[in-house]
Amino acid sequence: MRNVSAASQSSSLMMDFSDRVSEASPAATAIVLRQSRAGREVLLLRRSDQLKHMPGLWVFPGGKVEETDAGGDELEQARHGAARELQEESGIVVPPSALRPFSYWLTPTVVKRRFSTWFFLTEVAADTVVTVDGSEIVEHQWWSAARAIEAHHSGELLMTPPTLVSLHDIQNWQGPGALPAGAASGKPLVFFPKVVREGDTMTFLYEGDVAYDTGDLTLTGPHHRTTGQGGIFSYQSSANV
Repeated sequence: MRNVSAASQSSSLMMDFSDRVSEASPAATAIVLRQSRAGREVLLLRRSDQLKHMPGLWVFPGGKVEETDAGGDELEQARHGAARELQEESGIVVPPSALRPFSYWLTPTVVKRRFSTWFFLTEVAADTVVTVDGSEIVEHQWWSAARAIEAHHSGELLMTPPTLVSLHDIQNWQGPGALPAGAASGKPLVFFPKVVREGDTMTFLYEGDVAYDTGDLTLTGPHHRTTGQGGIFSYQSSANV
């Protein structure tokens, strides 16, 4: 696995902040799972180091929803966009109907480049072939959620908080037929992070965190947050969140 310096971690995950709230662009992501001999695995793709947006990061297949993507409402258009992006970035073809809503993320208002992103879940056969274009996407790997989280914490896999949080939800599944919270209930989990910056540390607060409304990290109570420094993040979610 490639080693990543602290400098490249910071540059890859650098966020442009703004005092002006910009409109969020519609986006869609496909979380692809397979059941291999090693157990349940998730597909991660590495973005080229040459890209201006999120260079070198490991991501789920996805991107902007286009006006030409079919669908009568926001959710259905995002579902078709996720299927299209999945094919373009990995060569995997699935019908939009095979994509189950998983979660919804809205970029914090303090960030200049904002996205309104639907995450979808789908499963493919263990022998499914992945083909990346070698330009925007330069590498792919199948990971168990637990191993991917460990690799991120050790600096091997750079990723954004939404990717890390999704991996934690997948890791917490119980049994081969189980589904994560959002997919099982039919009500995708909603994340509208609020950002607290303290020096080199960034904390992304999610609904249910004791500090979500005030941003006061000294408060005692349930945690539902991602904290990061130097491009490495840690997710905390209390049992009662």
